[in-house]
Amino acid sequence: MPYKTVSPTVSLLLICGTLLIAPASAQHFQQINGTFVSVAAGANQVFAIDNFFKVWRFNATKQSFDKIKGAKLGQIAVGGGSLFQPDEVWGQANGEVYHYNYATKTFDEIPGVLLSSITVGLGNHTLDNCHAYEVWGLTSSQQAFRYDYCADAFTQIPGASPTQISTGGGDVWAIDSNGDVYSYAFGAQKFVQVPGAGAGTLSQITVGINDVWGFGFGGIQEYTVYRYDPNSFAWISYGAGGGVGDQVVAGGDGVWVIDAPDSVYHMDSLGYATGFEQVPGALTSIAVGSGAGVWGVNSSHQLFVFVRP
Repeated sequence: MPYKTVSPTVSLLLICGTLLIAPASAQHFQQINGTFVSVAAGANQVFAIDNFFKVWRFNATKQSFDKIKGAKLGQIAVGGGSLFQPDEVWGQANGEVYHYNYATKTFDEIPGVLLSSITVGLGNHTLDNCHAYEVWGLTSSQQAFRYDYCADAFTQIPGASPTQISTGGGDVWAIDSNGDVYSYAFGAQKFVQVPGAGAGTLSQITVGINDVWGFGFGGIQEYTVYRYDPNSFAWISYGAGGGVGDQVVAGGDGVWVIDAPDSVYHMDSLGYATGFEQVPGALTSIAVGSGAGVWGVNSSHQLFVFVRP
């Protein structure tokens, strides 16, 4: 095969999430003090951006967010961490790329390519020892770039003109403006189109620890949630709410969907047979870490963290 299936990662990633939540009588979203427009979670770190573009880092000891001095970003990405390595934290502001420096607790500007979006995940170690992390970005003209840790620079990747890239479990997937799906072939160092039912209709894609999900046009003015089945090379459809999806995100705590109007649905990674279950709450965006928990923002820019009993 020119592309590989998503490989599982160490289950110990999930342990980190217990540091960020308090006991509760039932599963629910608990509000966290602060006003934020977006949040990003990894294995052991959570960062957020407020409505003035200022960046904040979650302090697990205080159970609150600390402001990062002098940092202003339009988008932030957190991921790739485990018990053996910290999360990588990258961001962009007006195309300029920044990398979080744990020693100085500041964001360092990375010169070179201008990126309109960035994503971070666990690295693939099959071909070299440089990539403990996968860091990918898109330009405004839909050019894909991968950060080459061996060369300390972003390198353009051929094979697709993506509108979205997602990385998780050491794999990288993308979709283009036609809804066609691609997987990054590490050996060939390029994107290769992935066939199967549902390809050509996806508008969003997300890569979890061991699965790939997407939204696709499933009928008359309805969108359907799909999971890629590597055994049949097909996209299996799943219902979630009314079928008008706003966001689908996969991570260490299964797959989550925000469905119109701001309804939240969840399915465990092993719950394919049972389907999605609605979770109380109303969110406009959600972030699912690989151990640092599930976080969301509502229409009033209030921040919430998912709490299990």
